[in-house]
Amino acid sequence: MRKIPPSELTISRRPLIIKGPRRVLVLSDIHVPFHDTKAIKKAVSFGVENGATDIYLNGDLLDFYSLSNFAKDPRERNLSDELETAKKLIDYLRDTINPVKIWYKVGNHEDRFERYLKTKAPELLGVKMFSLKEIFEAYNFGVDFVESWRVVKFGNIVGVHGHEVGRGAGGLHPARWLQLRTQRAAFCGHFHKTDTFTSKDILGDFTTTYALGCLCDLQPDYLVKNNWNHGAGFIEIDKRGRSKFTNLKL
Repeated sequence: MRKIPPSELTISRRPLIIKGPRRVLVLSDIHVPFHDTKAIKKAVSFGVENGATDIYLNGDLLDFYSLSNFAKDPRERNLSDELETAKKLIDYLRDTINPVKIWYKVGNHEDRFERYLKTKAPELLGVKMFSLKEIFEAYNFGVDFVESWRVVKFGNIVGVHGHEVGRGAGGLHPARWLQLRTQRAAFCGHFHKTDTFTSKDILGDFTTTYALGCLCDLQPDYLVKNNWNHGAGFIEIDKRGRSKFTNLKL
């Protein structure tokens, strides 16, 4: 019997399941080279004090400023500098916390890298040495990549970077926006604002969603006036897959 040939364009978006017991420090929107050193140290100190076993970099670790479509200041650092700074930051996290695992979720700013290849150098697409994952492995960053748009489950709470749920009203009430789009306990970064929203369904069950603050400069040239704040997250997962989330405002 003839069979339908498999699609070559299908991309798996199966959720990544992270089981407990774990204590995961969540760092989002660091935006190297525009990171805030003091804010990162505060977040890491919280992780150390609370016995973090793992680190989850929830997207936009790198800004990829030089690959942006926006007008750029040529005096800012170049791509090589960004990657080297990110390596040193990951080395700092590893030395300070000594995590069992470091995950690196690809955010919308990391998506700039592949978008740049598609528009400026499509011939390099598919060449391993020009993939972000391969570059990180060459730098010996020692992280596990989580693809853009892929959902991660930490016990019974879902994690996304935030670009997956779109902008919409997320800038004003990101946790409420996240609840509307995910319909379950979840957290995100992307909006650079600490926010929490709890809803109760018709059976009386509560669901809470969280938006995390950022760890970057709070007054960038392109948006000096904003409602951003520094923050991080902390997830405790027990053996039964139950999760407790702490939304930390720094």
